[in-house]
Amino acid sequence: MEGSSSQSGNSSINTASGSLENNDPISYKTILYKNILNNHILLKLEEDGFTMPDDKVEELLKNLTKPSYLYALKLLFENLQNEFSSQSLINSLETLIDSTSFNYYSKESMARLELHLRTWVTVLERICFSPIVLSKVLRDKVYNSLANFAEIHRKTTQVIEIGLDNNFRPNFNQFNQQNNNQDEQIIKKRNYNIDFLLIHLRDTLHSLRDDETWFQEIIRRTKDFLKAALNITPGILSITGVSLPNDNCSILSLLNQVRQSLSFKYPVASYYVDWRIMLIIQHNLFIWSESEKIISKKFGELVIMEYIWSFLEREWVNSVDKSILDSQTKFDEVSNKVVKALKNTGGFLNELAGNEPIALPDTLWFGILDLAQNLIQRSSRTATYGLCYYLAIESLNKAQSSFIQFKSIELLLNLYDIDNKMFSMIEIDFDQYTQKLSENNLEDSLEKFQNLLTFVKGKYLEDLKILSNNTGKGKEGKGKNLNQNLYFKKEQISNSNILNVIADEITCPISSEPMDQLCILKCQHMLALSNLKKLKQKICPNCREKIEDNDIRYLSQNSIYKNLYTKFFESGHILPSIELENSDQLYDSDESDNSEVELILTKKKKFMNSIIKLNSKISSPIFSRTTKKQHPTYQNIIKEINEKNYEKAESLCKEFINFFPKSYSLRCILAYIYRCLNKYEQAHLFLKEAIDLNPKRPVAYFICGEIFFRQNDYDEVIYNLKKSINYKAKINNSYILFGNSYLLRKKRDRYNYDDYTVAIENYNIALKNDPNNYLCLKNCAYSYEKEGDYLSTLNLLDKLLNINEEDSLVLCYYGEILYNMTEYRKAISYFTKAYTIDPENIHKLNRRAITYYIIKEYDKVLSDLDKIIQLDPLNSSAYFLKCLTYYTKNDNNNAKVSFKKYAELLNSDNILAKIQLFHLEYLLNKNSSKDLNDILTKIDQILDFKDYNLFVGDKLYKLLYFIKYKIYIELKEYSKARLALNDISDYEFESISYFIQDHPDFCSYLYEVCEINKNDFTRFGIVDDFSKYMYQERKVYFVSNLTNLNSELCQFQESDISSLSGLVMSSKNENLHLVLPKQKIYHGDYLICKMNVKKILSKDCFIKFIFNDDYRENYILKHKDVSKLEGLGWIEYRTSILYLRYAQLSIEINSIEMQIEYIRLGYNPYTITHFTDISLMGYLSPVYCKFFSNVPVTFKDKYFSRKEMENLLDLKDILDSL
Repeated sequence: MEGSSSQSGNSSINTASGSLENNDPISYKTILYKNILNNHILLKLEEDGFTMPDDKVEELLKNLTKPSYLYALKLLFENLQNEFSSQSLINSLETLIDSTSFNYYSKESMARLELHLRTWVTVLERICFSPIVLSKVLRDKVYNSLANFAEIHRKTTQVIEIGLDNNFRPNFNQFNQQNNNQDEQIIKKRNYNIDFLLIHLRDTLHSLRDDETWFQEIIRRTKDFLKAALNITPGILSITGVSLPNDNCSILSLLNQVRQSLSFKYPVASYYVDWRIMLIIQHNLFIWSESEKIISKKFGELVIMEYIWSFLEREWVNSVDKSILDSQTKFDEVSNKVVKALKNTGGFLNELAGNEPIALPDTLWFGILDLAQNLIQRSSRTATYGLCYYLAIESLNKAQSSFIQFKSIELLLNLYDIDNKMFSMIEIDFDQYTQKLSENNLEDSLEKFQNLLTFVKGKYLEDLKILSNNTGKGKEGKGKNLNQNLYFKKEQISNSNILNVIADEITCPISSEPMDQLCILKCQHMLALSNLKKLKQKICPNCREKIEDNDIRYLSQNSIYKNLYTKFFESGHILPSIELENSDQLYDSDESDNSEVELILTKKKKFMNSIIKLNSKISSPIFSRTTKKQHPTYQNIIKEINEKNYEKAESLCKEFINFFPKSYSLRCILAYIYRCLNKYEQAHLFLKEAIDLNPKRPVAYFICGEIFFRQNDYDEVIYNLKKSINYKAKINNSYILFGNSYLLRKKRDRYNYDDYTVAIENYNIALKNDPNNYLCLKNCAYSYEKEGDYLSTLNLLDKLLNINEEDSLVLCYYGEILYNMTEYRKAISYFTKAYTIDPENIHKLNRRAITYYIIKEYDKVLSDLDKIIQLDPLNSSAYFLKCLTYYTKNDNNNAKVSFKKYAELLNSDNILAKIQLFHLEYLLNKNSSKDLNDILTKIDQILDFKDYNLFVGDKLYKLLYFIKYKIYIELKEYSKARLALNDISDYEFESISYFIQDHPDFCSYLYEVCEINKNDFTRFGIVDDFSKYMYQERKVYFVSNLTNLNSELCQFQESDISSLSGLVMSSKNENLHLVLPKQKIYHGDYLICKMNVKKILSKDCFIKFIFNDDYRENYILKHKDVSKLEGLGWIEYRTSILYLRYAQLSIEINSIEMQIEYIRLGYNPYTITHFTDISLMGYLSPVYCKFFSNVPVTFKDKYFSRKEMENLLDLKDILDSL
């Protein structure tokens, strides 16, 4: 890897300045060969007559156990002006794969192992860019050698971890990670450079397969791309039809086009293609600047640094959501797998055969930092050092594992060694980083980092010994003054401002500001691309030389500019724009009297110089007074917004933004103003501009999401809020708005199955920061209710009542949840409290009347219904319940009076009211076959109409069939009853099953036509006809049948009159293990279990569904899951288990007192389905209440206050986040 060399000594640095004007071959040779000229081994070979590169290689290969010879060989191959024969390269490769010389372990051997691998990498890179194809035999031989070096690395790490005092611990095993303390030690004493080099060697060898074509293709395409991007090849842009590149062109987006056009015959590690592209870019830039002299060294370094920043910027974005602890754990797990793969040659080769090779997390990130480290060792330019410093600091701050921390530390130590005065702040940076870990309560990570820092410093000193020995000076010590002996630098800036140097490097002389898109002219002067386009005549403004398009070199500094923009702005390098009257006017470079342009530049230069004179660190009070937030106009804008003078605020802000044309915050504020004016499209325009300016800041995304919420575009809300939260928005209302969006999207589109779950997750995050947020508590309670989690619903409703015990809607809603849980008397107490507070609310009276009916207190039912009629004489549902109540009391006369009134009030457009009318008619005319047939005719007229939009999710449709079914039973037309039953097979499973049992004649008919006795069910323990029918036709297996197979289970059997079969299995106070017989094949059905969890006996409790096959995982409910079921009574629990293919299921219950009646295969819309006690329902349909909306729906304008939901965007939150 040209450029993968690290601290092990490549110090290609000397006196040349690296200026654009300096293309002198002699100066170049001085820079490139300084290490070689200082290397006494290479000097001695020259003196002995070995002048040809191949001859030097041959001599050096004889002494590779000596680090000095190994280092000299590496330097020789790194010099791209040296040409080697194919045989010399292959001989070197074959020699370097020999690991026999590593027969002892020490700190020195670790340093030599890294240097050995780096030399091997350098040789292999030379082969990659040479017309050589390795034979399969040689390639396999090289592959197999990796396992030996991986084992040497493992053993060396082990020995160093234990210590070199022979205090050996035989039970230590690094890679099994059996001991947490061992893991911590390994982390602090592991040379990650070696891990990275082994992975790089593996994947490079993989890419060199003789039947793989992508490697050469990517070399060609990347080189062509680079030539086009820089305009290296004269005329290439004209050929492609492009005169100048786009101002905002993205390096990575262009490279993605190169990447996506490739096809890989064999899988490659996910990081490797981008890594290989970067190596190819670096190789070509070194060739063009050092050998072919097409570009200057300064230009080449600036291009390399931009590509390095571009790749790392993407890596940083990908690390945003990761925590240090989680990422370190994942890294350790993957690291073990990588080491095992490299140790196991057979497994390694199999991996190459078909699967993507496993790599360490953040391998590309690590590699790019390694390239940066190599670059500073080749460079003599302060700007390059400064860019690498900011790169290393940013990587350290964003590092999520010891892997990246290691490399960032090493890079910073290199910089400190190059110039300890310029980079004297690095020790302070390390202290600040440890302080940050301490403040974030990451004590474990803090200790590991401190250990890692100590180890890397010690390792670096060992590497310096190899470097110093190779100069022939025998220098030892701390390396603090290494640059005095090895580096001869023109740019020796003591206590300089690094940022000033970087800014000067990319400053356009016309605008006097750093720019993101630059051009290097033939005369070597630099201009911003935007200013070049404004020239009326293509003449250099400095030297008046004519500009030819083919002579222009394009230099993108987009990533560097973007990441350092804040620093440039705060330090005064980028100033508020002082614009011309016509900002788009063209400069005439041939006119000397361009007074307006000169006036602007003079103002900027004076302002900048005044700041620099006051304080070179740009921290004086005079600069702080110029910030836009302290500007009077800015203060007036905020004042007008707070006073709701939005039109005036708009005018001020539009005027003020002209002075800050790249201001992210002003665009966000202006968008907020337009939002308050309900001018949403204009708001979106400014938010898009803000996001384009800085796509990593969260505020614009949040405002955008809130506006989309007002526009009811919940998909866009969710998209933007995800972005906002991903970029660390510190606005608590983000999560409430997020939850509201999922909630309302689900209410509008029932097919977004997980929306309630995601809404709950976001509400709970918001409630951690604001536990008494009333809106959040209400919406979260509703989401839990829709998920069937009634206990969590009640928990939140309790919190609401603690805040406001007089909230009658919450009290009524509480009662509705208790009703659903069959806690009828408790429900009545809450309905009564709600009614007392709001005695004119008909909804609450209606709910209480229905509940009184369930518990058979009919007089109280009639009393509540009279109150409803008094409040609303036209309330038809009250007359329906009144008729039903009188009929239940056998008071047919009053029942008929109420029926007549109900029929008079009937709304012909209300399908539910019609169905209820048919139900009453059926009850009142059971003994009249003519009347029953008339009802059937009217039902068929509705069904024939087939307007399914009239039905609510087809429940009403099935309710009509249920009435038909009941009428056919009364008419003893069983064949038609069976057909009607088939149309409602999944409808209210329990109530249908009970109704079948209530009609023995119909049961006998079903048993006969279904031929249940033709099959032998004894192997399932099924002996009675009802159980046979339920198993064969309804896919229901009563677990009490197991007692017929195993008499020992009789002790767990109990009677239960509320159950279908009358018998249930109970775990009582013991554990229970039920082994069910093998089931039939049922496709697409969920496994559903009817259970009653009475009491949890231990936190170790569980309910486990176990399969005897190998392809299906067991399904386990642990304490957290079971606690949600405790005390709910009889429920059906829908598991996520699908497709029972003759599987044998067993159910294991531990530390739970509970009952099970059956398992069945079918579908329920919710995980938990609660049961109504059918025996208590009388003549009221078990699903009657499901057709009436509950409090949140009935009073949605009050419960889901749109006004509250649309006022979650607070100006203070925005200003605090900007």
